[in-house]
Amino acid sequence: MANPEQASVLDRSQQSKRRMGILCVNMDPASKAMLETLVVETPGAYVVDNVDAGVNPREVMRFLEPYQHKICVVDLTAPQEGTRACARLRDGCEGVAIFAASEDLEPEQLLTAMRAGCSEYLAKPFQANAVSAALAHMEERRRIRSEGVSRGQLVTLMGAKGGTGVTSLAIHLALNLVQKHQKKCVIVDQHPSLGDVSLYLGLPRHRYSFYELVHNTDRLDRDLLEGFLLRHESGLEVLDSPEAIDAFPHTHPEAIEHTLAFLADSYDFVIVDCPPGLSEDTCAAIRQSDHLAIIIIPELAAVRNAARAIEYLTGLHYPEDSIDVVLNRRSDRDPLKVQEIETTIHRPLGVRIPNDYTQVVNAISSGTPILFNRHSDLPVAFNGWGSRLAGQENGEPPPKKRRLFALFGGSAER
Repeated sequence: MANPEQASVLDRSQQSKRRMGILCVNMDPASKAMLETLVVETPGAYVVDNVDAGVNPREVMRFLEPYQHKICVVDLTAPQEGTRACARLRDGCEGVAIFAASEDLEPEQLLTAMRAGCSEYLAKPFQANAVSAALAHMEERRRIRSEGVSRGQLVTLMGAKGGTGVTSLAIHLALNLVQKHQKKCVIVDQHPSLGDVSLYLGLPRHRYSFYELVHNTDRLDRDLLEGFLLRHESGLEVLDSPEAIDAFPHTHPEAIEHTLAFLADSYDFVIVDCPPGLSEDTCAAIRQSDHLAIIIIPELAAVRNAARAIEYLTGLHYPEDSIDVVLNRRSDRDPLKVQEIETTIHRPLGVRIPNDYTQVVNAISSGTPILFNRHSDLPVAFNGWGSRLAGQENGEPPPKKRRLFALFGGSAER
């Protein structure tokens, strides 16, 4: 009979052996055998069995019950059958990570699998580094959740019409969060081509854009992201827009959502600079957003468009309290007064940015943003906006808004 010390060693050994259970679903024998060979590179990982696509969640949980980390690798060689299995397991197997596997999966099929609950994609024939990386990603995500690391806030800025100054506002809001509130922040230039974020920051164009990152959702991780980032001297990180016109004419909105969700797991704040109007790409950003800022100027067309956009979005159940209307270029000489604007949009203005043409034009032309330590109206307005988002007005963090994935037809899940 083992003494207590020996028993403790045996217990730890058994726990190590049972750390990670991998159940194959509908996989061909050769691929299963290859996976069995490769997972031994990860200590404690074990391929439990191979079951058909009709397996029910209760059976899956019985197979994986002894393991601390539970994974199903679903073969999508038959895409429809495999996707149905993924959705069934997602809904019925709490705490089980679902990986997709296939020799040649079309981008649309891959996105369908992601919507069905897959968090990783493994190309067949399996490669040792890809398998190890996928298992490591899964463990890291579980570690973050277990340690209570909160997801960052995603703030989308959209102009009610062209020429409202969205890019300049997005940049200065992001810089304020970095410089005044010490937040880790990335700004996404979501213009489909020729965006101005890098230009306004005095940065060179990046050879890779946000949209190229979106088109690589199947291998998105922190290492891949690093190769796409521009870095400003302030510490603000930037995902650039494509420089070529019509470089990515057919981007799946679901891929944009997936990419933005990944960024929100990596940063305190993700600031998205969108072109005006409710395009599919902008709607994808709104679906992921904790806050939407609709930018207007004191012109009738901008105010009218903002009112219509709010009506449209709230009609699709986007939370009203997640929407701010930001009045840019406010002046006492404006023909439209604040009270008239608020009456038209049926809400108070969330933020008012004063008109300081000289300071803004100089900042844009020189690639040097305004300084927030100056005691003028413009820095003060950004300080107030940044403080409200960072939760430092009253010393308490703002309540997290519920992201509404159901908007425009997604799945309603926070």
